[in-house]
Amino acid sequence: MDELPGQCNYLSLGAARIQEIKAIISKLDKCEHGGRAFQNLPRHMQRRAVSSHPKRLPRYLQERHKREGGANVKPSHRPRRKYRRRPFNLLAEYNRRQKEFVWLETHIWHAKRFHMKRLWGYALPESPTFKGYRATLRAATQSCLLQDVSYLCCIELKGPRTSLVAGLSCIMQPSSLVLVTSSQVQHGQSWTSVMLFEPGRQPYGALGDVDILWHPTSSDMPECQSKNSAVWIWVHPSVHSQVVGVLAQVFQLLKITNVSEIVSRTENSSCDRSNGNEVELMEEEAVAETGKMLENVSSDNVQSELLPSPNNETPKEKNEKVTDDSIKDLNSIKDVKPGSVTKLKLEGKNVPFERTPKYASNDKTVTMTLLKDTINRFQLTGPKSFSVLMAALSPANIAPEIEDIDVDSSDKSQDSLHSWWQQYYHDEVRLLCHQQQVSAWKKLASSPQPTQVVLPLTVRDPRVTLPHKKIPIAAVTSEQTEKVEHPDWPAFSPLYDSKVRDIVSQSKEPDALINKRRSQLLVPGSDIPESIEEMRLPVLLLSRPPTSRKQGSGWDVVVAAGWGMSVWMPLIFCGAAVGGQQESENLNMEILSPLPPHLLPDTPAGNYYSAWLGKQKRTQFFKRPPANRYNFIKLGVQYPFCAPWRKLLQEWEPGTQDIYVLRDIRLVNGLCHMIGDAIKKFRKRASKRKATNNLEDIPHKKLQTCKSEGNIYDLSVFSSDDGASKDSEVIKKPLTESHNYSEQFHELLSQRCSLEEFQKLNYGCLVTVKLILQYKGILEPYAMICLPHEDDIEARDKLMMPTNKKESILEFPHDDTQVDKRTKLKEEHAKIKGRLQRLRRKAKLKLTMEKDIVAMAGSSGSMEKATTDALIKVNEENKVILAKYSSFQEEMENAWLMETNKPLQCCSRKIMGYVINGNFCQTLGRGAGIGWVALKPLLEFFQVCKKINEKFVESNNDSETHDRIRIDNEFQIDNKWKYSVLVRNPSGLQYHWAKLLIVNH
Repeated sequence: MDELPGQCNYLSLGAARIQEIKAIISKLDKCEHGGRAFQNLPRHMQRRAVSSHPKRLPRYLQERHKREGGANVKPSHRPRRKYRRRPFNLLAEYNRRQKEFVWLETHIWHAKRFHMKRLWGYALPESPTFKGYRATLRAATQSCLLQDVSYLCCIELKGPRTSLVAGLSCIMQPSSLVLVTSSQVQHGQSWTSVMLFEPGRQPYGALGDVDILWHPTSSDMPECQSKNSAVWIWVHPSVHSQVVGVLAQVFQLLKITNVSEIVSRTENSSCDRSNGNEVELMEEEAVAETGKMLENVSSDNVQSELLPSPNNETPKEKNEKVTDDSIKDLNSIKDVKPGSVTKLKLEGKNVPFERTPKYASNDKTVTMTLLKDTINRFQLTGPKSFSVLMAALSPANIAPEIEDIDVDSSDKSQDSLHSWWQQYYHDEVRLLCHQQQVSAWKKLASSPQPTQVVLPLTVRDPRVTLPHKKIPIAAVTSEQTEKVEHPDWPAFSPLYDSKVRDIVSQSKEPDALINKRRSQLLVPGSDIPESIEEMRLPVLLLSRPPTSRKQGSGWDVVVAAGWGMSVWMPLIFCGAAVGGQQESENLNMEILSPLPPHLLPDTPAGNYYSAWLGKQKRTQFFKRPPANRYNFIKLGVQYPFCAPWRKLLQEWEPGTQDIYVLRDIRLVNGLCHMIGDAIKKFRKRASKRKATNNLEDIPHKKLQTCKSEGNIYDLSVFSSDDGASKDSEVIKKPLTESHNYSEQFHELLSQRCSLEEFQKLNYGCLVTVKLILQYKGILEPYAMICLPHEDDIEARDKLMMPTNKKESILEFPHDDTQVDKRTKLKEEHAKIKGRLQRLRRKAKLKLTMEKDIVAMAGSSGSMEKATTDALIKVNEENKVILAKYSSFQEEMENAWLMETNKPLQCCSRKIMGYVINGNFCQTLGRGAGIGWVALKPLLEFFQVCKKINEKFVESNNDSETHDRIRIDNEFQIDNKWKYSVLVRNPSGLQYHWAKLLIVNH
């Protein structure tokens, strides 16, 4: 029988040729599996791991492995750990590892104790490995919780006060602008938090909440409006790029790169202006002004220009004198001390100030500097936050009499005479400001905490006063005096000066010198005496107001770059507990802190984060087998992984294109008034009945505070003893009497909102609410907030007997209409898979028939290449089949979910909104959550409750005899759980009754 071409008949070959082929095949096996060297491995080694990684072979077997034809095992050039752990090499390695994701200065400390998470370009601590949620919440409500929020990005704007206010007015609501332009905020004595929007799109186009801090100005300076002012804007990193773009658009800023580029841009802008009948700028004038602008950006000192004037000099003369003296003094300071922080430690920071990105307007009046990663900010939350600060920070003695302190002559070196604090506080005015700030610091220790005040302070090196071991938080022994209503201390701080910040960062003494000085003490553990050579640290202390439950107050500490760990460790050793991002989200759910921008539904960061989180949850969901997954089609859940806000509003109000969250203080307070007024009317009607004469035994409802934007008004919440019900009512009383707001703002807030006004309002908006479950259970993320029927409320009142508190409202299981589609997809996928396998097997068989195996055995690479080319040819010839085979997973996942093109209101109860963050609320002892509802169904819900309430009162007035227990029960039901909605988790069919509260941030 003749042989086919390309085939090899082993019978026709000689014995020598057969042995040669076997040797080649064995050689190929040795190349693939590592040869005989693997047979001599010790018993404790894993053969499979070594076969996949030949470098894991012992060194005495690597040479043999290479001789037998294995992969080339090159010697590793990685230095030994001894050299890698040297300080210089270790620091260089840290700088290399944080090029993609920026590390905070406390990263090494957190990485040893926390689960780390990479978000917004930062490596942030997520949750501690040794503590639970209850421990951190207990610290935030009873003690002190410490968090590193240095990832908040600071933006500095400089320019005339009128220009800055005019630009900010374009991206704020009118009520927020009143807060920003208040007297105390503009003088730097207070700070405020407002919401920024895209220019001219309010209330649409929200960007996120920002903290605004004006640099202090002198109130007695008549020309302060024309002088340069400065403002710091603290932005969340998720919206930093959007805010920078909006500010550059509003103030018409261009990025400063070099002089030639600015000159070219100035020429282009001047040509454009000339075409528009504007004044032309000459080239020489543009070059000269550009040079002046660069000098002003690098060396302009707003803080020095705006110091208060003494008695015997006019404000203008004193202003000019202080400016000249400050520049002269700061320029006279020598370079950093020997042995200070090297430039390598600050390589990842924008230090010095010249490295920060800068923007400037065409007319050189407004400049913007991005102080991102140049300032550290720590957040302390809890009632004992100030006690921790008192123990960790000690005000420095900067008086000239400090030279009388008994120190060695060696301490009085020439370098110490040129310390920044000696030069800065050489002026009597600045020294007086520091003394007043220290007296205010001592006064606040025995008085209730003020809200949103700014207290600058210059303290000793925190490492010097660091306790030798962790100490408990000291209890306040002195009785509290009158509350500090008005901050009477000056708000001037050297931290506002960029040159001082650079000197403070670069002249920091190493820890070794501090430890050496501590070891030389005669009594171990005693305090180190204050000396001239000791470093002084300027800090800013910002007090935060409480939130809706009269909790969440605290202080923020702002320090210069390079001093993060030096301040972080004393705060921990003085009793503060540390939390991460997970603790921040839990505090948001407990309403102990405002929501960040990435959790808001109408911000770009919120949309991006919601899409990313939904994709992650969907991936985790489909990793499970079908038997261990919820069938959302039968549960009637159309969106189990995200909240379709736009589709929700479009179904309630057709034609809605854009969404926004209702943030108008007056309108939100009006919604709270509706609940409060309904409760008052019900009480008046119930008090007229004879059977309610003995209702005085009901516990008095405690008042709780709900935070409004700018902290203007208290929101009285009537709560029962278990803290589970809170009906909101606005009391027209300022939350902080220290704020001096305008009468126009008070009149605006005091106006009552009627139901007709809300009906005229655009319904395409969402209202922030908090939900509290009445019975057991928790709220899951993306739980549906549903509108109850009148029958549901009436039937619920009948079931609310002391012996019967069951919830009987269930959603009927839906029909799974995707079963046939899934079955058909499986059958088609199996057929396509078998066909592709046959085609590939046929291509490989054809290749072996055409090629000579003996000739191809000598070179395994050519055989693999030929096989790969054959498979690629098969894929190109069957593109349609292959595309259908590849799309099977996505189609199968969609077949397990409801179709998104169907109406959203497909259940027996209409959906009002969704819960974003839900869990078991520790402060209430019940399941609770934060979410948003549409305005139109919310108003319908109020009308339904009002109608049921009137019907209930009329029926009770008609009856003459009532049972005491029944009356008390009905009164508590309608008072405590009157405004309750139905909530259903995506994982079940059970509807739960939940109390609805309006959140007023």
